Amino acid sequence: MTENLLQLGPEMLSEIAERKATCPFVGSGVAMGVLPVRNAATNPLAEIEDVRRLGNSGGGDLGDVLVLFATGNHALMRGPDDRLDQEVPDGLFSLEFPGSQGSHPGHSGILEGDPSKLDSGRLSLPDFQRLASLAINGLIKRSDVGKFIAENLRRDPHSKVFGKSVAGLLARDLRQFTTSVGPDLLKRLLGSTDISLHRDLVEKLTQLAGADDLVGSSGEFGLLFAFLVNSPRTKQLDEEPALSLDDIESMFVHKRFPEGWDNWKKTRADWVINATALMVDAGKTYLALQK
Repeated sequence: MTENLLQLGPEMLSEIAERKATCPFVGSGVAMGVLPVRNAATNPLAEIEDVRRLGNSGGGDLGDVLVLFATGNHALMRGPDDRLDQEVPDGLFSLEFPGSQGSHPGHSGILEGDPSKLDSGRLSLPDFQRLASLAINGLIKRSDVGKFIAENLRRDPHSKVFGKSVAGLLARDLRQFTTSVGPDLLKRLLGSTDISLHRDLVEKLTQLAGADDLVGSSGEFGLLFAFLVNSPRTKQLDEEPALSLDDIESMFVHKRFPEGWDNWKKTRADWVINATALMVDAGKTYLALQK
């Protein structure tokens, strides 16, 4: 598929990454030119197989999860009325993230402003600093990112947390999930090589990500952990992964994958485990903040 491939300079790629592709993974891929942009700079698309290839770099299968997000949340492009109401051609997905199904209340505020408004992407250094302030000796633990997610949800009165759709697929309510269902799932996932268990949870979590903001945010940061968990700069602190602040800053602020990114494995299993753990940690903090 080369007929609609755009030849764009660094400045235009950076603008698309900042204003439209407001995801640390996709935005970095666009800005670096390793995720080719298609169609038009004002209505940019990317190929499904290109994002799968990036996610599977290093020999893993994380790209399969990225494909689910791309097809589920970004299947609409700008139409004649300048709204996201036109289906993308087969094999492609839209790079218009703000205003899409995948853009939601309770987000971190780092890469976009109004989640319902097209082209609302921008870098907010104060919001990035809220995340960076959690670092201990240059490392940010997963449980602290869970707390960060909960605080973002609490700050936004429009956020939706553990509604009926989640209760129907995961647990009766958030408290049951954080005290029993979620921890039990983590134990099963950490000790299991059952591909069907991972596949089932991938389907449930990606299905719920657009309907529940706690699940959506945990899924998004779960992608970050799955992408970076095997980075040589990631460490274990208190028996949980802690990401390098330098790696995080590279992707969020500078729109660049960290050095060696295409050499380490990134897997679907790591996404399921980290997204579930983030949901548990975020849920516990969110309940505590409600008191």
